[in-house]
Amino acid sequence: MTKKRCPACGSTDTVKILYGMPTSEAFESAKRGDLVLGGCCLTITNPSRHCKICEQNFGYNEPYPLSEMTLFKFSVGGYFGTSQFILIDGKRKNKLIRYAETSGGMFVDLKHPKSDVNLNPDILLKEIPLSSEQWFDFIKALTTLEISCWKDKYYDNDICDGTQWNLKISFSDSNKISKCGSNEYPPYWNKFKKIMGKFIGESIC
Repeated sequence: MTKKRCPACGSTDTVKILYGMPTSEAFESAKRGDLVLGGCCLTITNPSRHCKICEQNFGYNEPYPLSEMTLFKFSVGGYFGTSQFILIDGKRKNKLIRYAETSGGMFVDLKHPKSDVNLNPDILLKEIPLSSEQWFDFIKALTTLEISCWKDKYYDNDICDGTQWNLKISFSDSNKISKCGSNEYPPYWNKFKKIMGKFIGESIC
């Protein structure tokens, strides 16, 4: 049976987390490293898998429900190429994606789309309205990435410039997810780019 890939490091050396009172066979399996004992208490937010390489637990049942996010903010790019910015105000009744594309690391203010800094003719700005069905599909697609389980930082220290990215998600209960990187990416990065590209109609660099 194919093992599930860790969303933090990409390893497939992952095992099931067993909850409840373990049997003697379960203790032996845990000693061999074939599973991890998760304790007797089981809730709907308990993780189901454990990575033996980076020790990240994953397989959560939405510990941070993305349907309750109040802000989604993403940027990717660098000083020597195209930079892209995405912002979604989750508090809006009529959901929309604000998207901007700039060159040379130029700043853009998507939170205030009428700001003077956005008047530069070299900045591409657009807004993509989302129907209720599209919003549901967007949330459902993002949930499959287990973003909350990604490492906080992905950095390739051997490259000084290149491409940097930043992702922040805020929730109504003040919880936040904050991930970033420089020339290094989480295992589900290509899938993440594909999802974003589908909804904004632009390829993510």
